[in-house]
Amino acid sequence: MPTSPIPFALTAYALPHVLGYLPTKDGTPNPNPLSPLGLLDAAKTRNLAGVDIPLPAELSAEALRDVLEERGLRLVVEAMSVLEMQNAEAYLQKAAGAGAKVVRFTLSGILCGDRRKLGPGGWLQRRDALAKRIKELLPVAESLGLSLAFENHQDADLSDFLWLYEKTGEHAAFGVCLDAGNPLAVGEDPVETAKTLAPLIRHIHCKDYTIHFAPEGYRLVRCAAGTGVVDFPKILEIVHSNGFPHLLPGIEIAAQATRTIPLLESSWWAEYPERDVRTLIPALQTLWAKGLPQDEPYSSAWERGERSEMVSAEEWRILDESIAYFATL
Repeated sequence: MPTSPIPFALTAYALPHVLGYLPTKDGTPNPNPLSPLGLLDAAKTRNLAGVDIPLPAELSAEALRDVLEERGLRLVVEAMSVLEMQNAEAYLQKAAGAGAKVVRFTLSGILCGDRRKLGPGGWLQRRDALAKRIKELLPVAESLGLSLAFENHQDADLSDFLWLYEKTGEHAAFGVCLDAGNPLAVGEDPVETAKTLAPLIRHIHCKDYTIHFAPEGYRLVRCAAGTGVVDFPKILEIVHSNGFPHLLPGIEIAAQATRTIPLLESSWWAEYPERDVRTLIPALQTLWAKGLPQDEPYSSAWERGERSEMVSAEEWRILDESIAYFATL
């Protein structure tokens, strides 16, 4: 008898080189990138329940819906920054037509929690603009039966999501995509973040990290799920208890490049609001309990400058190890 699908989605950004999004470190593109249909087949052969992908430009909404139904796969749609994205309304219409219930957006391109890159006051200015744009999109999403899930993409912290929810009218279509590893990038704890945002979580990226001591603070290094520091059983229990009927966690692997979180630099904090230092304790407890020495090797095949086939092979290996881990849960 066929076994039930593993109730997770294959996330496109788990395989950035395989799919042709990311060249090798020397700039060489993948000569044979996997197509969107190939990604759907990869999810099906791995007995996953769905895919978490950007909408393929080459497929109409109806064609995408048909190929998903043929494979028995559910769909979560990925979109990029809500401010920079052109024709977001049309994208939402196509997502709904393809059968999606959730569309994930990012809020910015900031990484490592480093808001200094926007200049003095830049983050708060961007947050104001985000609230205005999100407020415009929420009624469109609601009319299409969609939830918009805004990701903690190593930029926003808990206070930002709670502020955005309030400023956009606590709209029913407003949601959060919890990237399980990314609270550490802003000095917050993954489990505590899940608890606080649980009523708003509409999607989750199940991404793990190992954590390493660093002179500036700590480093977050990609790894297979279950081999890092993120407590997925607790987080998934919290998220699944919020009652959202369309929740389908995506299995994601962290970026090829190591993320260094410089929270020991006082200027890093300049673009954050005042914060009780005790909120840092869970993240620092994780570092002290599980932190690896700063001189321990941690580079990926991509960081070492290896050839395309080696980078692709490592992406598939880490993905398959992660799927095997989540199958046990």
